[in-house]
Amino acid sequence: MPKTIEEQCGAAKPSDGGVLDAEVIAILGVAPAFALAITYLAAAQSTGVLFENSVANAQRQNVIAQSALNQGILHTYSVGSMAAASSIAHMDPKEVEPLNESLLETMSRYFSR
Repeated sequence: MPKTIEEQCGAAKPSDGGVLDAEVIAILGVAPAFALAITYLAAAQSTGVLFENSVANAQRQNVIAQSALNQGILHTYSVGSMAAASSIAHMDPKEVEPLNESLLETMSRYFSR
């Protein structure tokens, strides 16, 4: 993007400074449009950054929710196994019935109901 409005319009800078010719008047006429265009450009860039931050925050919240769910599931499984371990730990091995059936027998008995 050109640095000055004069370069953008292709107008020459007045050398004597006393006479305003048509090119300088044209530059003065275009200046409000350039100012408004730059204002719109800044607003568009700000809106773009706003949406980028919105998407990044949504992704971050999604990752946090997934990790919280994983922690909860792991905690639930560990609590169940700790409770089972503590309830069996004080039992006499002779009182516990031996489990001699296979997984296939258990599933066939379950699904035959």
